[in-house]
Amino acid sequence: MWRRITKGLNTVSEEPIEGLTAHVFRHNYATELCYHIPDISIKHIARLIGDTEAVVMKIYAHVNLTKEDAHAAVNSAFA
Repeated sequence: MWRRITKGLNTVSEEPIEGLTAHVFRHNYATELCYHIPDISIKHIARLIGDTEAVVMKIYAHVNLTKEDAHAAVNSAFA
C-alpha cells in the first residue's frame, strides 16, 4: 500500500519524492490539520490520526503557538 501511495505522489510531483516514510507522512498530515485549529478540533484530529487528544496536544502544541496571538485574544476578550 505504501508503495502505491508514494508512486501516486511521484506521478504528480515535479521532483522525485525521496525519504518519505509512513511516519513522516502521518506527522505532516497531523501538523497540517493542527494549522486549522479551531476549524477542526483536537478531538477530531486525534480521531483522524488514531491517537489520543493528550498526545496530539503534547506533540503538536508548537503548531498552535506559531499562529497564536495571545495579546490580541486577551484584548479582544475584554474589549
